[in-house]
Amino acid sequence: MKFCLPDYQNCCLNVISSISGYLDHPIPHPTLPFLDGILAEKTYQNVIVMLFDGMGMDVIAHALPQDSFLRQHIPHVLSAVYPSTTTNATTCIECGLSPREAGWLGWTLYFPQIQKPVDIFINRSNGEVAADYNVAERYIPREMFFPKITAAGKADACCVSKFGDVKVNSVEELFDTVLSLARDEKRRYIYAYDGDPDHTMHEMGCYDEKVMNIVRDIDSRLQKLASELPEDTLLLATADHGLIDSDFHYLEEEAPEMLAMLQHDPSIETRAVSFHVKPECKADFPAAFKRHYGDHFLFMTGEEFIRDYLGDGETRPNVYDFVGDYMALSIDPWCLQAHRQDHCLKGVHAGLTELEMKVPLIVAKK
Repeated sequence: MKFCLPDYQNCCLNVISSISGYLDHPIPHPTLPFLDGILAEKTYQNVIVMLFDGMGMDVIAHALPQDSFLRQHIPHVLSAVYPSTTTNATTCIECGLSPREAGWLGWTLYFPQIQKPVDIFINRSNGEVAADYNVAERYIPREMFFPKITAAGKADACCVSKFGDVKVNSVEELFDTVLSLARDEKRRYIYAYDGDPDHTMHEMGCYDEKVMNIVRDIDSRLQKLASELPEDTLLLATADHGLIDSDFHYLEEEAPEMLAMLQHDPSIETRAVSFHVKPECKADFPAAFKRHYGDHFLFMTGEEFIRDYLGDGETRPNVYDFVGDYMALSIDPWCLQAHRQDHCLKGVHAGLTELEMKVPLIVAKK
């Protein structure tokens, strides 16, 4: 199975860097030359970026024929940022920060301030409310860059999603709202996010017919939207990552001696696994890991991971706490967690496989 390293010259952060520079709010990351060329063609009234969670190149190829709208409008393929997961990628897109700058690396981060793992998007720890405040927003606060683009004066910027400043509750409402915003008199940068097909792929697996139908529906809706948008609109669509069908493994059952070496259960993601090792076990842990899991994961020190996988910029101090002593990055379907759970996700991401790391840049100009 092929795996891909992240390319921080050709990822969503470069897309955002090109757009922000075009709208007079440059960020200190490389732009994407391919997109720079398109933006240089004219002054667009609207620039729209729509992100469909989990809609990587693989699921598009499985769901759609070659002559579909989406496949006919993918002139460029991007790398996912790493870890290839929503918390990380959407923070890059919404804040204009690299993973090392932002620190929102994965679904579950261990916070030494409260000595708990926290599912950062939902503020829960082992199924319970993590604290009477939002832990991630307190210790790794984010500043969205939409107000900064608006303040630069070239365009009004907004985020359309269930969680954005323009809230919607369905995919129908998402597309209707994007079209309505693009049709008013203001010059706009519109970012829109939808949680499928990722949500359904987690539950049903990557190639279930429900997943295929969701991608076909997105294809149809994007084609209709592109035809209805006003002149001088640039419509872009992409994904944060792709997914792969899972194969879960458990330290408690397969390698209890490794679990005993840890200060607490592994964190970040089941496919981008962080280990905080007891001081007296640090020398022995690498050999134990490689003996059990070395054929299925890239294994490295935390320092190597931060240096090589998280992009450029200044490293946020919290990142060292989250990454810990060692990292293991999945290069096949294997997922690793401490204990068996009643319910496992069928579709997963955050590894380095090509299925997870290759995402489209869909371009439709009106």
